[in-house]
Amino acid sequence: MLEEKLLNQFKDLLGENNILIQPDILSLAEQTNYKTDEKVIAIIYPEDINILKECLLLASSYNIILYPISKGKNWGYGSKVPLYTNSIIIDLSKFNKILDYNETLGYVTVEPGVTFQQLFDFLRENNSELIISATGSSTDSSLVGNALDRGIGTGVYADRFANVCNLEIILANGDIIKTGFGHFGDSTTTKVYKWGIGPSIDGLFSQSNFGVVTKMTMWLMPTPEYLSLIFYKIKNTQKLPQVIDILRKLSLNGLIRPTFTIYNDIRVVSTIKQYPYDKFNPNIDSIESVMKLLKESLGISDTISAWNGEISIRSMSSEHSRIQYELIKEAIIDEVESIDLVEVSKKEILETLQTHYQSNYKNSDNNLKNFLLGKYIGIPNEIAIRQTYWRKKQDIPIKMDPDRDKCGMIWICPVVPFTKEDIELVIKIIVDTVEKYSFEPSISLQCMSERAINIIASIAWDRDLIEDDQKAIECYIDINNILNYNGFYAYRSTTLGMKLEKQNLDSTNTYNNFLKKIKNVFDPQNIIAPGRYSNL
Repeated sequence: MLEEKLLNQFKDLLGENNILIQPDILSLAEQTNYKTDEKVIAIIYPEDINILKECLLLASSYNIILYPISKGKNWGYGSKVPLYTNSIIIDLSKFNKILDYNETLGYVTVEPGVTFQQLFDFLRENNSELIISATGSSTDSSLVGNALDRGIGTGVYADRFANVCNLEIILANGDIIKTGFGHFGDSTTTKVYKWGIGPSIDGLFSQSNFGVVTKMTMWLMPTPEYLSLIFYKIKNTQKLPQVIDILRKLSLNGLIRPTFTIYNDIRVVSTIKQYPYDKFNPNIDSIESVMKLLKESLGISDTISAWNGEISIRSMSSEHSRIQYELIKEAIIDEVESIDLVEVSKKEILETLQTHYQSNYKNSDNNLKNFLLGKYIGIPNEIAIRQTYWRKKQDIPIKMDPDRDKCGMIWICPVVPFTKEDIELVIKIIVDTVEKYSFEPSISLQCMSERAINIIASIAWDRDLIEDDQKAIECYIDINNILNYNGFYAYRSTTLGMKLEKQNLDSTNTYNNFLKKIKNVFDPQNIIAPGRYSNL
């Protein structure tokens, strides 16, 4: 009775079209890429901050849990599914305005519903020379949502949350906070300076449940006069530690700039082909034999090796770029199988950006160039989503939806010191454990700074196979337990990881207790996404 009364009040507040309670829609919202049991009461779509405020106050009066999402494309991390059952999802996809844009200073201010594709199209319409740091998720995923979860992109602006400022947040009691210089209202530097003056609070609303972020300013990279992309191959894992050592030294000396990337062949091949069940059995056959066959059948045996690396160079001229390239090549040539260089001028980059989606446009016959260039100049695509279908036996649909199609996928994301010993140990832990459970370890190393590397590993399975669904969760728990035992913790968690951490919560931990005090101030009834990261 109480629930029905609340939903009727939400209907009065939002209108019939902005509240969804149909069982089939709610059932899909309760699906993610691993087993969950939480139920959703309704999905509501506020259209402006005043309505959102009323939604928060109404939920507070009923002491009902609200779970905010931006677009809900958080595949492999939990998608839309709340951490507590009988929650109401607040879908902010109708907060979809690009509020401000400055070409000279390289920023945009966006709401949570603005997608990577929407911003890309907006920049093209304005003949902009600004570049988005690309995502490996859906073109329809949220810029704000990805940044708040501290997602990683490509290139020198890959650390998204490090390149944002001017957050607007609404608290559970309806109070609106603006971070940095935003609280002054008339500051000229609100959108170009992160810290403001006094304590900086932006980070309190990243990977947290203290409030609902309703806008954010994001800094974008200007198109360089010259962009060079280095691609190199490492034949086997034994050579990888030496390459890591060299890259750290080059990075500390300033010759290469984070972020640069290394990834294994599984990461690439699983986005192109599905597991060849007609020739192999994942419970019996080695992944090396599977990769060998698939690379041969795709004709990429000479293109993709066991491990592969990318480095981007922004420069003022071809000569400038060549000097830097030769120094990098000299440093790593003895440890790698081959090195290739893709060189692109500003003119070609801008032409590629403007004509990419035209049906009569072909960028180049150079497959390597096409593969690299789209990523580093921020052209949205959905190629990476295909890896969620790696273990599915049916064909990949044109319109992919890993939740709907019961694709199994979960991410393992430890941060590791930038040393060959630590990287070697973590990769061994991941590979050995994943293979023990008869899955395939898809791994990439994102060198985020001169001192740390974020490892982004995943396993994929078919959720229609109940035994694999359970086995995958056991594999995930096993890996994280071993990593944590050795001092390696995740930079980004799944909802499953958050639940496990809550079970092991230490009531004497002063950090957790500090967060609890902050939560009690911002959201004393604990109605906003309880359990999300802060474990409250």
